[in-house]
Amino acid sequence: MLAMRRTAVTLLVALALACAALFSMSDTLSDPVRWTPDGLFYQARSLELQGTPRAEALQETFQGPLAAELRRIDPERTGDPAWVTYNAQFYERRVAVPAAAAVLDPVAGDRAILDLSVAGYVAAVLAIFGFLLLRFRLPIAAAVAFATVLLPALTKHSSFPLTDSWGLALETAAFAAGILALERGRRWVLAWAAAVLLLAFTRDSALVLVAAAGWLAVTQRSKISAWMLGTGLAASLAVLALFPMPMRELLAMMLNGAQPDPDASWGSVLSQYPGAIVDMLQADGGAVRDGAWFTAAYLLLGVGLLFVLGRGARGSAVTTLLKAGAVAGAAYVVAVPVFSAFRLELVLVPMAAFGLALGIEWIAARVSVPKRVSAPIPAPGRAGT
Repeated sequence: MLAMRRTAVTLLVALALACAALFSMSDTLSDPVRWTPDGLFYQARSLELQGTPRAEALQETFQGPLAAELRRIDPERTGDPAWVTYNAQFYERRVAVPAAAAVLDPVAGDRAILDLSVAGYVAAVLAIFGFLLLRFRLPIAAAVAFATVLLPALTKHSSFPLTDSWGLALETAAFAAGILALERGRRWVLAWAAAVLLLAFTRDSALVLVAAAGWLAVTQRSKISAWMLGTGLAASLAVLALFPMPMRELLAMMLNGAQPDPDASWGSVLSQYPGAIVDMLQADGGAVRDGAWFTAAYLLLGVGLLFVLGRGARGSAVTTLLKAGAVAGAAYVVAVPVFSAFRLELVLVPMAAFGLALGIEWIAARVSVPKRVSAPIPAPGRAGT
């Protein structure tokens, strides 16, 4: 009976979190779609998956009414067919959300990718909640999940037709499956590998999970960690083999003001890194001063608490996995050092959420006052005997 009551309460909290997330997106669901260049590429990919030739899909999306406003304010990129054609190659691998949008197209039409982005936001919040419940009490998991509902960077980027929300949901699900594999056995490795595979078809952050599993395999030297590394690596490499990514061209373009620079060498690309990282940090600092302090505090405080409080022997494999994920996530952010309004930094949310939960647990353990035990009162007339 007690277990059923706990399950019912947990489901009610999950429902409340989902409702809060949907309520925060009420304007997005009713307002017209706000297209970005990335969103238009996903829309074109969805049309391509429905059978439209690539050139026609790009033409229809970028030269049609959906992109009219963007062509007006961004003629050098969105309005330039050559720029569009060159950039399309960088979105080929991110096929999961456009494929789902292709299925939803008869019902949702041009709103399909936006609706999926909002659904991914709700899924990400619930994934954080479930992920934290693996190690923390319900009130702590609920508090951190509710803070995630309010995370400005997540709500902002989920309100556009993008893939970031599903990237976060799948990354969190993979970490949860990894924890279950470490604590409950190898059968959960399959769920880990499936989440990594889906993430690799959604965003480029699957390598964060592979790097974390690699560090865990080196430090723990257990069969489970080796299985996690092997299956995660196989899933990521399979996607890379299907859709090779021209990394030099991508980095050269991003470091060239988002303009193609296909002749740039690795040497010239690397020489621009120090200045680009400084510029990115300055832009992030400006965003914090302009109001992004909650996102910065969530990420910095959470990751810091993970490293400070996650040093105990209990669950050391779990905290090792998450710490390695945080380091790999930071490397993922600086790999393409451009200002993203904390969009790329969303990869750090699962590790930061775990650290925040550790912090709340630490505070709760120190403010709780143990009950005083009264000394037994001697029976009347027995004193001195």
